[in-house]
Amino acid sequence: MIDFNSEEDIKRLLKSVYKSGAPSPELKERLLESLTLEAGGAALNTSYPLWKRPRLWLPIAVAVISGVIGYGVWLSLNVVPTLLP
Repeated sequence: MIDFNSEEDIKRLLKSVYKSGAPSPELKERLLESLTLEAGGAALNTSYPLWKRPRLWLPIAVAVISGVIGYGVWLSLNVVPTLLP
């Protein structure tokens, strides 16, 4: 085992062993392009036309169906008795 007498020896050895790994400019450029394409694609995919949004049409359909059923019940209670002799 190697004896280290001072912190300076340890720092010197660590600096000689560890080499900072900075990414190349080409890698940075490719990553930026990739992120830009992905972000642009995500923004385009979320803008559906109104008729392709089921979360929008579901409450509208429920309201229309409830209205038709309610109108049918009201009609049977109010109009039908007046038609009978």
